[in-house]
Amino acid sequence: MRICRSTRCPRWWRPLPLRHGAADPSPGGAGPPRFLLSTAPMTDATHPALQPMFSEFALFSPSRFHGLPTEIGLILVAMLLLLLLVLNQRKKRIIIKKSKALAETEARYSLLFKHSPIPLLEEDLSAVRTFIDQLTAQGVSDFNAYFEQHPESLTRCAALVRIPEANRAALQLYQAGTAADLQRLTAILPEKQYDHFKNELLRLLKEGCSEVVLDNQTLNGTLLTVERRSVIAAGYEASWSKVFVTVIDITEQVKLRNENKAFEKQLQQTQKLEAIGSLAGGIAHDFNNILAPIMGRAELMLVENPENASIREHCRGIIDASRRARDLVKQILTFSRQVDQEILPVSIAEVIREVVRLVRPTLPATIEIDCTLPEHCPRVMADSTQLHQVLMNLITNAYHAMEDKGGRLSLRLETVTLGIGAFEDLSITPGLYQQLTIADTGHGMDEATMAKIFDPYFTTKARGKGTGLGLAVVLGILRGYGGEIRAQSEVGKGTTFTLYFPVVELAPDQSHQIFDSQVPMPRGNEHILLVDDEKSIADVTTSMLERLGYKVTVRLSSFDALEAFRSLANRIDLLIADLTMPQMTGLQLYREIKKIRPDVKVIICTGFSEQLDSDKSRAIGIEGFLNKPVVMADLAHCVRRVLDS
Repeated sequence: MRICRSTRCPRWWRPLPLRHGAADPSPGGAGPPRFLLSTAPMTDATHPALQPMFSEFALFSPSRFHGLPTEIGLILVAMLLLLLLVLNQRKKRIIIKKSKALAETEARYSLLFKHSPIPLLEEDLSAVRTFIDQLTAQGVSDFNAYFEQHPESLTRCAALVRIPEANRAALQLYQAGTAADLQRLTAILPEKQYDHFKNELLRLLKEGCSEVVLDNQTLNGTLLTVERRSVIAAGYEASWSKVFVTVIDITEQVKLRNENKAFEKQLQQTQKLEAIGSLAGGIAHDFNNILAPIMGRAELMLVENPENASIREHCRGIIDASRRARDLVKQILTFSRQVDQEILPVSIAEVIREVVRLVRPTLPATIEIDCTLPEHCPRVMADSTQLHQVLMNLITNAYHAMEDKGGRLSLRLETVTLGIGAFEDLSITPGLYQQLTIADTGHGMDEATMAKIFDPYFTTKARGKGTGLGLAVVLGILRGYGGEIRAQSEVGKGTTFTLYFPVVELAPDQSHQIFDSQVPMPRGNEHILLVDDEKSIADVTTSMLERLGYKVTVRLSSFDALEAFRSLANRIDLLIADLTMPQMTGLQLYREIKKIRPDVKVIICTGFSEQLDSDKSRAIGIEGFLNKPVVMADLAHCVRRVLDS
């Protein structure tokens, strides 16, 4: 600090230069100059350390102290310096207090971050931001199109993302031991999810935050479906060096949502089958009404021309074709009808024959069917509709396996005895079983696929060809019967499914007898009232009954039949009525006639009905039940049995 020579005072205590025209403040203009404070800049280089002091002392302008004694000025300066010191201390205390509060806030944040039950990540995208800024400097503005055209740049961005911090929940989610195991985003982001990562970058650029749903993977390779919510920390918008990420595991929710969708599809499929079943019932009724006169006329021609070999041959051909058509209608009804489960003794061989006859026309000629079935086999307790479903599932799978190159589909049924050691897992009890083997020569399956084939919703078929429920349903049905299923497969050689059904020892079912047309049919001379709204069926049935010796009264409506019965009640021995008729059904007609004459005997005919079958008809008191189209031999034996009972 420089000192004035005349006064030995500091430079900044030098005398004020008088302005032009101003009077000398000293008396008489003589004597020593008065020492006043001056903030005028020094003519020589002012020391840099003194500049803040001068700025603080701008308050002390010399004009403020003009005319004051020197001592008072010094006191005021000291007081102002003291005030500045107090203000500085107060400012320091405020800074310390704010710093302490900030440290406490950071400590609370760190505590919440580490112990939060929600997986949290702190990511560093500064290198990604630098790369994007470089692209911007090069003139790139549409980053979506750029990353589409340069996927390697997107891969590079994913590799540049670092994860310096991860809380306990995140480490547990990704099965990591320490945060150091999650240093890179690529450790948990599969390559197939880079498009979602691109969307996250674009939203961070545009909005500063992002929310995407994508697949992640644990360090052990387990796939997860997560919802990532990213936000750039305040103050880091330019550098992206701190981005907070919340990870919510929604794997189970997505799985349940997919299962619900699958259930909805299954429900829709079930509703379609129910609609098909209802439609099939109406079609079956009409189709049987068409078949009935064809079969009936052919049988009458066969009976009336015993010596004409040519006519008899043609008639047998017509009858055989009509019977195949009738059986086909029955199979369609059995497969499409959605009725309550009914466990009864069933012949698996008969069900297999029905299914094979149904699917054979639908399979291409390149697939050969080899069916080995015994003539007689023990019965099993099962629901025939469910057995159809089991066989259709397995045969359909075999067809899809051989669809491209063709092959052989083999079905083999035999009776086996399983001992205690037959299955290592003891999943089936020892005893007598029907063993059904279904084998194909398709492309086969590897061990990894074989381990999942019975899992619900697992399928190897293309989209639209399967729901993944087929084998799971088959397994559930078989185990419900006390049976089991086993699968063997080899890639390139085919697949074999072996099904086991426990045998039930019961007497053969005699409820439905098939009569030989060559055997003489029973005859009679009783009076029969025949009612059918289809004239062609009524005519052919009348001809059959008259050929058998009976007297027949025919009516084409229920009301006319009721009036005829009132007139001929004492002379009618038997009523044969169609079940489905307009105005009054066969059951309603039966009840009205029973009111007139309770001892009259009744036979009901129907082409299709879920409301009435032979068992239900006997339960309500109906003596006979016939399925359309009616075969003459069945008609003759049924009429005679009812009349003689």
